[in-house]
Amino acid sequence: MLRLSSNLTLFLKLFLPVFWTTVLTGITLVVWFSPEHYFGGVPLQSLRWGMLFVLLTWVALSFFVLWPLKRVETDGEYVYVSNYFKTARYHLVDEVRGISEGRLLFLPVCTVELRGKGTFGKRIRFIASRKQFNSFRAEYAGAVDFQ
Repeated sequence: MLRLSSNLTLFLKLFLPVFWTTVLTGITLVVWFSPEHYFGGVPLQSLRWGMLFVLLTWVALSFFVLWPLKRVETDGEYVYVSNYFKTARYHLVDEVRGISEGRLLFLPVCTVELRGKGTFGKRIRFIASRKQFNSFRAEYAGAVDFQ
């Protein structure tokens, strides 16, 4: 079985959002419920709204960018897609329309586009393992449409 997604996926999908959401929520609660004399009498109105904005921005970023990432593996005939709780199997030739490659900052992000709607939707995003994805692309260049 060839793992196409990076090992970094687990860290980015689960650990990072849970950890930073917990930390930012704790800081936001402290800022909102602590009296001003704990902060040297400085007015906290701007800091309170700023921390709430940072927390909500982080939650939205995690939800729309990190949470949709999946773990993708293949055995040459099927593509296995997992969100670490549930796994779906798609036939590589019959059900996969194509695989496109892009970038998210410095990470290679690939999208598997299915012919129909699957368990995780029509488009499945994952962070590619460079070496393994390149070997997959070289081996299955005729069977799968790479964009």
